[in-house]
Amino acid sequence: MENCLKRSVEQYRKIVEHAEQLGVLLKQADPEILLGYTERLRELQDEAQQHDQAFVRVFSQHASELINHPLFIEREQLFEKIVKLNHLLLPRIRGMMAVTAHEISQIKGGRTAMAGYHQPPRKNRRSVRGIG
Repeated sequence: MENCLKRSVEQYRKIVEHAEQLGVLLKQADPEILLGYTERLRELQDEAQQHDQAFVRVFSQHASELINHPLFIEREQLFEKIVKLNHLLLPRIRGMMAVTAHEISQIKGGRTAMAGYHQPPRKNRRSVRGIG
């Protein structure tokens, strides 16, 4: 029971530590680094989901014992911290996405405009001067 709770808390600590890096990464705005960050976050969330499935089984049987357990309280605090981080970072992410979408639409518009310009085909011009 306690071991299951410890694993869950450790997993959410990892998620919080990872999520705290996002603010700095957003300032760098490096797509490759952000992609790596996102992939690692998904891995951590998948692991947390596995721990949570085990925890829910244990919690359903021992809820009255676990509700006041220090690790359970810490787990709840970690959830709150994750929610706060999301509320702080989501507006920045949405803003960056909006700017990027606007830039992409401008680029597409530029390509469309450039595609509309055609040079007239060149004709083989022969010299007006004769030989001799």
